[in-house]
Amino acid sequence: MKRRRFLELFSLALACQLAITSCGNSLNTVKNLQTGTGKQIIVLGDSIAAGYGLPKEQAFPSILSRKLGIPILNRSVSGDTTGMGLQRLPKDVIDEDPWLVIVELGGNDYLRKVPKAQTEENLRQIVTAIQQQGAIVVLLGINVGRIGDEYKEMFDRVAKDTKAYLIPQILKGIIDNPKHRQDDIIHPNATGQEFLATRVAEELQPLLEKAKRPASINFNPF
Repeated sequence: MKRRRFLELFSLALACQLAITSCGNSLNTVKNLQTGTGKQIIVLGDSIAAGYGLPKEQAFPSILSRKLGIPILNRSVSGDTTGMGLQRLPKDVIDEDPWLVIVELGGNDYLRKVPKAQTEENLRQIVTAIQQQGAIVVLLGINVGRIGDEYKEMFDRVAKDTKAYLIPQILKGIIDNPKHRQDDIIHPNATGQEFLATRVAEELQPLLEKAKRPASINFNPF
């Protein structure tokens, strides 16, 4: 009995250690984490980040800004695909002197049946172009469908290959929960946006603590 208990505790400790090591390695490999330039935190997104159907102050980037106590520039356009985001990237992001860019795109590619290979290529180009400016990229994984997630492996692959910081499946618990979504079953309601902002804030905190931040970015620990 004692031996069994010991093995259970040992396995738990090992699992925890592996989880910590994994997370640490993931964070340590983020490109531009210690060498990032620029001054702004920017969100490049679609209707999810634009807060479709809600006042702009209820969109998750605005809530995130208030939670962290730092300004966030929201450059999100409802209906945008990854291709459209790529097209407006120079003006809406690169010209704004980014230090960290949160990319929230992909849902409309799924709805418009854009080939996944093209979506992946667009995401890679967006991430790479931002990183070439010396900025950190935070990639939000858009999970599609309420049962399976056709995009999970794609977002995992893009983040790993480009060394972006991935926050996976950001809509989990939102699009599959009537309390957190609008009647269209696609967009978060006010409660869902708050839920999403909290999720992103919690996942961002380790990165913000570890990154070399510009003087303009002095966040409140969440």
